Amino acid sequence: MNGTVRRILLTLVSVVALGALVACGDSGNHTPRTPVGGNNAGFSNASLKGNYVFSANGATSSFSYAVAGVFTADGAGNITSGLRDTVNDGGNQTLNEQIKGTYIVNQDGRGQVNLKGSSEEVIYRFVMQSAASASLFQISTNADAVGRIELQTSVPTQLSGTYIIRLDGEDLNLNPYGTIGGLTFTGTSITGTIDENDAGTFRPQLAATGSTVSPALTGRSTFTYTTAKGTHNLIAYWVSPSRVELISSDKNFFLYGDADLQTSVAGTVASFAGNEVIKTSGFTSNGPILETGRLTLDGTGNLTSAIEDYNEEGVYYDGVTFGGTYAVDATGRWNATLTYPTSTLGLVGWQVSPQQSTVLVTVSNRPNYNIVETGTMRAQTVGLTAASVTGNYAEILSGFLVGSGKAESGGNFSANGAGNLNGTVDSQTQDNVSSNVSESGTYSVTDSNGRGSGTIGTVPLRVYTVDANTLYMISTDSKRLYQGMMSKQQ
Repeated sequence: MNGTVRRILLTLVSVVALGALVACGDSGNHTPRTPVGGNNAGFSNASLKGNYVFSANGATSSFSYAVAGVFTADGAGNITSGLRDTVNDGGNQTLNEQIKGTYIVNQDGRGQVNLKGSSEEVIYRFVMQSAASASLFQISTNADAVGRIELQTSVPTQLSGTYIIRLDGEDLNLNPYGTIGGLTFTGTSITGTIDENDAGTFRPQLAATGSTVSPALTGRSTFTYTTAKGTHNLIAYWVSPSRVELISSDKNFFLYGDADLQTSVAGTVASFAGNEVIKTSGFTSNGPILETGRLTLDGTGNLTSAIEDYNEEGVYYDGVTFGGTYAVDATGRWNATLTYPTSTLGLVGWQVSPQQSTVLVTVSNRPNYNIVETGTMRAQTVGLTAASVTGNYAEILSGFLVGSGKAESGGNFSANGAGNLNGTVDSQTQDNVSSNVSESGTYSVTDSNGRGSGTIGTVPLRVYTVDANTLYMISTDSKRLYQGMMSKQQ
C-alpha cells in the first residue's frame, strides 16, 4: 500500500468511534467558535474536574502519530498541569512534556480543550458521555486525530492480574500491524500470550515475558514485553487499576492502544454464549475496511443469526449473512471461523469479561488478501424498539470521504423514542472546521436482532443496538467510510 495513502487512512484502524460529517457553520476557520446552544443535558465547566487521561491517534500529510497523557482540570475552565508523550512513525518523539491550558464545556456536553506545551499548542473538540468520559477529535490545519478523555480514578501502586492488551499501528516497514493478548502482571514482572497480525501474516499464541515500572503519582509508567518476534517498549498512562492507555516508545515500531483488567472468564463453549455486536476496522491489500455486525454464540460452538454491514475501500456491502463455528479456552482466548458464500475469515479474541472482548481478524482464504483488523465485541441486549432509545446521546463519528480526505465529528443528539434525533455537531473535513451546527436525524430498530437504520443529517446509516445506551453506526454511502457510535449521556 502506498505510504502516503496508508498514513492518511491509518486513523481508521483503532478509532473507538468514527463519524458523520456536515459542512456548515464556520467552515474554513481553524480556530472554531466557542461551543454554544444545543440541548440542555446538564453539563458545564464543573463537569470536567479532576485528573483525566487522554489519548488520540491520527495522521498528518507526512506521518502517522499518537499521543497519550494526563491533565488536571480545575472545574472552572483551566488545565492547571499535565504531561503528554507524542510519537510518530517517522521516529520523532516528544516525551514527558509538561502541559497547561484551558477548556470550556457546553450545556449539551460538547466542549473544547487547548493543551499547550513547549513543542506546540493542540486544540481538541470533544463531547462528554459523562463526567468520567468523553470522545475527542483534534482541530488542526495539518493533522487529524480521534481519541478519548477518561477520568483518572486512582493510580495503582502494585500491579497484579491479567490485562487484555490491544495495540494497533505499523511495523518496521510501515505495514499495518495489530496485536491482542493476555499479559499477567505480578509486581514488576510480566508473562503472557500474544496474538499478532503483521501485514496479513498471523502469528498465534506467542509466549511473552517482560517487566514494568510502577506508576508515578501522575499515573505514567513504562513497560516492556518480548516475544519470539521482537520486543516492544510502551509508555503507559493508568486511568485506574483496571485500565491503561498505551503508546510505543520504539522509534521504528509505531504502536498505540490500551489494556483492561480481565475480570472474569467464560472458559467453555457452553458458558461463552449469547448475542453479540462486533465492530472492527483495519486494512486489506485492497485498502481500508470497516465492519459492523452482530451474531449469536449458540453455546454449542456454532455462530447463528449472523449478519454484518461493511465498506471495503468505497464498496459497501449491506446485510451480508454468514455462519461459522467458535471455540474458547480457560484463559478467555477464543477463536472463530466466519463462513461466507465465497470465502472464510479467521477471528481471534480475548475476553475482558464474558460481556466484553477484543478481537483480531487473522486469516482469509482469499489469495493475496492480507487482512489486518482489530476491534471489539460486546454482549447485546435484543428485543429493543425505537422507544427504548430516548434521551440525550453523545455522537462521535470519523473516517474519510473517498477521493476527498479525512473527516471527523462529535455532537449531542436528543432521541425522542419515536425515531427522531435533534442536536448540534462540530466537525472537521479536510482541515475545514464547522462549529455549532444544528442537525437532525432519524433512527430505527426494525429487526429483533437489534439491526436498524438511520441518518445524521444527509448521511445514511446502518444502526446496531448494543443496548439502550449504546448504538453502533456505519455509513451506507459507499463513498463515506464512516463508522461510529452514540452513547447515552449520564
